[in-house]
Amino acid sequence: MKEIASVPADSAACTGNCQGCGKIHIKIFGAHAQSSRLLADRVHMALESNAMEGKVLEIADPIAMQAFGITALPALMVEGELLLQGNVPEVAEIARLMKNKDLFKSKLFHLHTLSVAVDMSEVSANALGFAWKIAQKMDSNLEVVYAMDSIFEGTVPSASGFLSSYSKTMQSELDAFTSETMGALGVQYEPPSRFAGEPGELFASKSKSPQIVSKVIYGAPDVALAEYSRHTDLLVMGATGRGGIGKKLFGSVSIEVSRNAHCPVLFVSKLAEFTGFENMLYASDFDSLNALSVQQAVSFAKRFEGQIHFVHVGPGGEQNLDTQRERFEASFKEADYQKPFIFSKMVSEDIVGALYEYAFFHRIDLMVFVTHHRTFWDNILHKSVTNEVLTSSDIPILVMHSDDDML
Repeated sequence: MKEIASVPADSAACTGNCQGCGKIHIKIFGAHAQSSRLLADRVHMALESNAMEGKVLEIADPIAMQAFGITALPALMVEGELLLQGNVPEVAEIARLMKNKDLFKSKLFHLHTLSVAVDMSEVSANALGFAWKIAQKMDSNLEVVYAMDSIFEGTVPSASGFLSSYSKTMQSELDAFTSETMGALGVQYEPPSRFAGEPGELFASKSKSPQIVSKVIYGAPDVALAEYSRHTDLLVMGATGRGGIGKKLFGSVSIEVSRNAHCPVLFVSKLAEFTGFENMLYASDFDSLNALSVQQAVSFAKRFEGQIHFVHVGPGGEQNLDTQRERFEASFKEADYQKPFIFSKMVSEDIVGALYEYAFFHRIDLMVFVTHHRTFWDNILHKSVTNEVLTSSDIPILVMHSDDDML
């Protein structure tokens, strides 16, 4: 294993623990072969063309290559993600892959685990079924999570044993709810016949992929779920829909979770049916111009072969809109998606109403909102929740946090 640090000659040597130093971690597999040598040369040229610094490891050990899942040489891994095997792209293509390196750190890109917050209602049952179908499509694991308010005497947990007994009861009810809900979808979920440990322990199903687990967590739902979101890649929550979405989706729990979560949050109404995301609406404003957020949304759309519509709503004669469009288009091109770029401007003072009008006429399957500032919901959406179009919608809503949805 040979290490090559692509850094300026007068820079301090990388110690190997590069977390936070800004260098890109790159592994090239198949050292000593001519093709691997060519790949290494082009990697260094790509780093130079992007004015990036990289820590490059050239690996020839067959055992190490097997451990990393390499099946063809040469192979390139950037930030722990295997980007290519068996070919040597041009410098420009390698540069593009490395330029988008932050995408490989995003939770929405990986989607290893989806978590569904349930309260064992009909609404949350639909959210669980919806999440299951996404997990199947993404080949992700699925967690069913119930947030239980802890019972305390002052600030000290009760010594009576009631909390432990109650948590076991809730776990049993959660398993029964999960089993019944999944059974209606033709999926077998069988938790252990006896309690296997302390509250909150994972319970694995006997189903094949995706793997299902159920979990009881402690705390007020808004706080507990926001904290739990640190450990998952996508949090799915139910919303009432058709006249009740204003009370549920923008209620105290949901609005706090959408504001404070550390992963993307998907809200699903009780009548929503998952048939894929053929058309996705990305609500466009200057706060959502974050290039990484655009790339995350595009990478998500790719998996469903979906079309993204970037839709901006504002007053007539709005300034700098051309600049916004150009920046969105540049980020879209960087994501290298073959679907056409669609950017639409709607003139209206009613932001939410105009977005749903567009969604209706373009058969939108998913609405995506990017929050950069945590007051987003209060400033834009929350003021419009009484809008009749919004309250009658059953379109799922995905909330992405441009500043906090990373691994």
